[in-house]
Amino acid sequence: MKKVLVYASFIMMLIGMQVGRRTGGEHTPVATTVEIRTQVEAYMESHETKPHEPRHDPVWQFVPGLQGITFDFELSYQNMLSNGQFDASLMVGQAIPYEGNREAFRQHRIYRGHEQSPYIGLLINVAWGAKELTQMLDILAEHQIHASIFFEGKFAHDHHDLVLDVFNRGHLVGNHSYSHPADWLTLSYEGFQTEIVRTNDILTNIIGEDILYFAPPGGAFTDETVQAAYDQGMYTILWTADSIDWRGEPANILIERVMHRIVPGGLILTHPKPETVIALPTLIEKLRQQGYEFRRIDEIVSGERTGFFEN
Repeated sequence: MKKVLVYASFIMMLIGMQVGRRTGGEHTPVATTVEIRTQVEAYMESHETKPHEPRHDPVWQFVPGLQGITFDFELSYQNMLSNGQFDASLMVGQAIPYEGNREAFRQHRIYRGHEQSPYIGLLINVAWGAKELTQMLDILAEHQIHASIFFEGKFAHDHHDLVLDVFNRGHLVGNHSYSHPADWLTLSYEGFQTEIVRTNDILTNIIGEDILYFAPPGGAFTDETVQAAYDQGMYTILWTADSIDWRGEPANILIERVMHRIVPGGLILTHPKPETVIALPTLIEKLRQQGYEFRRIDEIVSGERTGFFEN
């Protein structure tokens, strides 16, 4: 008897799809089963992709890998039937891992994620601007975005609660040297190591986790800089699109500069400055309009596919 009722209910659902449904008193057209099937198949054909392996590039150095995507047709199709029409957010799929080991490339600098990636990263290097950083955090929370925030050690020592707030909001906490010295490039390997280790100790004591990502002051480095970070088990992070916001130029110039330089997988460098606070909401909107999704640097480096299809 139960099987008969279930079967009858399913038939009635299909009939209802063919006829249509009413929402708020207005007739809402519903796709036919053939249309839904065709749409699901077309979506799978255009969105399924093979994984991309991590690699060393002579220009971009370490280019992270990117997981592939595959979809379950039957589950996706049944979701659409229940919905009455095609909805991409109801597709059921999973990520396909790549084979390579990203740790094999850790000694190389990172300027961007994979060129086929829909993900971009917002980097915030912090050696000043506690007020502006708090404002940026509120904007990011409003837009449900997690950034990668690299702290100067001295600043972190003096702003313990702010660093912890950044961590508790779900942002990645990174290392931006201890003192951001003007003579940074003149330091020896031991000097770089001291700056990095001292900051790691401060940040780890605040958030209770190891620090794995290092952004050198001014993006300046030597072989010894990268080696010192590597020897601490860290990745050296640079950028693709520099806002150059430390100059204090108007927000519209910052936005135009980033939009001109951003690419798939790109990393955007910013600082907590007043004009950056003004520019941030518009910049987020424009980047999302172009189809980009924001991710933390650890997600970009790992090449994880995140989004609705995970479920």
